[in-house]
Amino acid sequence: MKNVWIIAAMLLFAACSTGVRKEATGFTQGTSYSVIYYNNGTDLQYQIDSLLLAFDRVLSTYQETSYISKWNRNEHIPLEQPQLFKEVVNRSQEINQLSDGAFDITVSPLMKYWFENNWQVAQLDSSKVDSLMAFVGMKYVILDGQDYDKTNPQTQLDVNAIAQGYSVDVLARYLESLGIFNYLVEIGGEIRASGTKPSEENWSIGIDVPEEEASGIRKLAMSVELNNRSLATSGNYRKFVEINGVKYGHSLDPVTGYPAKTDVLSATIIAEDCMTADALATACMVMGFERAKELIEKTESIEGVLIYSASSKVETWISDGVKAEKNVQ
Repeated sequence: MKNVWIIAAMLLFAACSTGVRKEATGFTQGTSYSVIYYNNGTDLQYQIDSLLLAFDRVLSTYQETSYISKWNRNEHIPLEQPQLFKEVVNRSQEINQLSDGAFDITVSPLMKYWFENNWQVAQLDSSKVDSLMAFVGMKYVILDGQDYDKTNPQTQLDVNAIAQGYSVDVLARYLESLGIFNYLVEIGGEIRASGTKPSEENWSIGIDVPEEEASGIRKLAMSVELNNRSLATSGNYRKFVEINGVKYGHSLDPVTGYPAKTDVLSATIIAEDCMTADALATACMVMGFERAKELIEKTESIEGVLIYSASSKVETWISDGVKAEKNVQ
């Protein structure tokens, strides 16, 4: 569901404290990735690429032969469901409940409808939306024994709003399984950082200033420090549709079936794992400022930065745990 413009997280430093600096880069999931790590000098480019390819074979909705594509089409599937699939569905159900339905991976048919109609809210077919909503909802995804099944054959999953963050976690797990604990994994702006720089300072990650008018020059709103934490940012301020003075973002509200009316321009979430950060950043875009702020404040182990519109001004709210780390430029 990540169809918003993702604010690029600027990597301000690229050094760690132990071992030889190595870097693997490339493209995955329609975006670029960079993995900086410190070990004995062993090159892990091939292994990292292989992990990302294996990840796509399970969770990419753009691959017709992936497991999730076959699941969506109700085709014969292996007796043993892939662990990657089960983990992402399980966490999606948890975040669906945590966000009061603002995050929902069963919105695939709705996303296809809105993209085909170029998000034209003024020209919507309400009867079509209502018919699609008949099989949208996490209640249709059930755990049958050890595997996930669906009670409605028309229910389909779209994990784009959580899979990118999850793939960051998968690479981080792999590095740590090799005894590598000084690293930074970044995929499309979703980040996991572990260890410190040679100066024993934490990794510093930049967050862009959201601007509705493209100036051609990125401005840094602030930088936050990460140490054994993950960060994800979602934003749709460059993709608003305005109708009668109301801004509709390209974040889809799974509860209503329509693009969300939102005052949040960008949402950055810091969490223990990137899968959670990714999904909650998307949920915050849907929920709007007040509900998103409440969600961040009540949820243990997460912090957040919300940049939102208030009348004609752009405001920034930073949760208490981030304030000590912020570095506003």
